[in-house]
Amino acid sequence: MSTSLETQFKELVVEPGTVACVWLGQAGYLLKSPGGVIIAIDPYLSDYAKTQWGLDRILPSPIDPALIQPNLYLVSHWHEDHLDAPVIKDWAQRNPGIFAGPGSCTVRAKAWGWPADKVILMNKGAYFALGDVQVSSEFARHEVDDAPAPDAVSFLLEIDELTIWAICDTEYDARLREMAQHDIDVCFTPINGVGGNWTDREAALMLSYIKPKLAIPNHYNMWEPAGFGPGATLDPSAFVEAYAAFGGGASRILEVGEIVTFSK
Repeated sequence: MSTSLETQFKELVVEPGTVACVWLGQAGYLLKSPGGVIIAIDPYLSDYAKTQWGLDRILPSPIDPALIQPNLYLVSHWHEDHLDAPVIKDWAQRNPGIFAGPGSCTVRAKAWGWPADKVILMNKGAYFALGDVQVSSEFARHEVDDAPAPDAVSFLLEIDELTIWAICDTEYDARLREMAQHDIDVCFTPINGVGGNWTDREAALMLSYIKPKLAIPNHYNMWEPAGFGPGATLDPSAFVEAYAAFGGGASRILEVGEIVTFSK
């Protein structure tokens, strides 16, 4: 009998100077530090968007949230494919770890049962540390007319000498160029170009200024292409090609559910 992904990840020994990662689809990731801290970033594991928007997910969830729970749960903004209400309500009943995010997320998490003493407000500029994981909330511009998210953030994580930037959702904005000062090792970037996100070429251009050592595209293949809306840019290979054309560094397309390891 094969060992489940959840068990593999929980039992995984992460070597010093590295970080283990599983892409969960959309902008969601599981990370594990050398100190054993499991971090979830924007995990969308239910089919909540179907009830809210009529969008059926075509990508099965790679993990069962009943079988693994993060020590640190980061959510960048309140949209349903980032702040997954059914998962939050379930995890809230399972001796939860720390929930952290901007106010639009923390107020909902507490209303859905997350213990208030385990909720950390992380509006832009906030900082929090847990074990060998340090997190700061950074700028993002995620303007959606019919679902405003003015307090959306991105997350910059420092894990045992490795710097990871989870952009989560953002539009193109020159203020993001300031992230170049952080010497980023790994960057997770949306590429879908609709719903308040930059396109594959906009992502490639901005990251060519910021110069992360490794860029990883996300925010595609969760729904049928038509579900993303007209004009969506959903081909990760197009991002890779544009990033190379703009003089960017290395890039990598991840498979949902695979365990990968990042290092300097």
